[in-house]
Amino acid sequence: MKQILKSAYQFPHWRARRARYCSLTPEDKPPSAIRFEHLAAMVDEAKSPWRRRPKQVGLSKAEYFYAYRSTLRGWARTVAGWVQRRDRLKDRQSDVDADHLLDLVLQQGGLCAYSGVPMELLKQNSHWRVSIERRDTRQGYVRGNCCLIAAEFNSAVHTGTPCNDKFNSAGSAQWSEEKVKEVLHLRAQPVPLEQLQEDIAIARLRPTRTGRSWFTGFRGPDAKDNWRCGSCGFWKPAERFSKRASVSTGLYSWCKKCQAYLSSVHFRPMRGHALSLLRSARQRAATGRYFGSFMLELDEVLDMLWLQGGRCFYSGVPLHCAPGPADWVWSIERLDNSVTYTKGNCVLIAREFQSSLPSSVPNLADLQSGVPENG
Repeated sequence: MKQILKSAYQFPHWRARRARYCSLTPEDKPPSAIRFEHLAAMVDEAKSPWRRRPKQVGLSKAEYFYAYRSTLRGWARTVAGWVQRRDRLKDRQSDVDADHLLDLVLQQGGLCAYSGVPMELLKQNSHWRVSIERRDTRQGYVRGNCCLIAAEFNSAVHTGTPCNDKFNSAGSAQWSEEKVKEVLHLRAQPVPLEQLQEDIAIARLRPTRTGRSWFTGFRGPDAKDNWRCGSCGFWKPAERFSKRASVSTGLYSWCKKCQAYLSSVHFRPMRGHALSLLRSARQRAATGRYFGSFMLELDEVLDMLWLQGGRCFYSGVPLHCAPGPADWVWSIERLDNSVTYTKGNCVLIAREFQSSLPSSVPNLADLQSGVPENG
């Protein structure tokens, strides 16, 4: 997703860097909505017997199939065959066929079921391309569980738990109608910067099981009766420290949060997951064909998080900086997919906005109005 959302952010240095990515071309914008009568005629034609058109005579096999898949009939039959094969491999029930997909196109009016944005029905490898979606990822491609969405909203579900599961509120990277509406409200939510700064400072420290303090010298109390944590170095009230009768101060040298955070890898969600993201990025860089050498370290990822104010670079949504399962989990994104992972080419985004397609992030104004204007 490469269309950056146009908006003003709390941190002014965002705007200078983001300006390069904010210009939209006509290809970036959603297509115009198709009138119902025209759409119905397209669906009827797609359901009618297929005939080779005069212009398609003499085409190579590859050219012929590309032209075929660029028709509504070709798209429906290709997708129906793909989902049936996928469900067979997964040993799941499937009853979706080409006619049902065409019926969904007409029922939805050619609009994305999640956002209301018009979908591209004919052009392959285009922005806003129509895509099939399972609302409940535990089920197969069955009628009642499938809808059509713009490919921009077809994100990978890392947790295996659908976000609309009423019995599990943990969340996932999957989109829904509710999450599309939620983006606009989440962008207005403040991020507690003092807490973010503290979390980042702790994430920079290597975990240790020794009781050695990193910060020595005067520990307090200061004029406000605060004590300095020997691990993160922040001044905090006495109740933020565990009691320890064996020392003169009566308090542990580390605050409660640092004790829990650094005692085990299981209590290091930000640092541990950041390192996991970097490992995955190195593996992709090693197997992919990208320009340049991998140059991205943990401190640079944490710097990005602070410079972005703890928000998704594309949407402004506050990031969940831990593995999850959760909504809006952070992920490393390359601005230029032809270049490897470097500090200048990477930003942090929510997984919901990460797509393998050469596409774009929906404009928030388009999502708010349902059907975007095209100009």
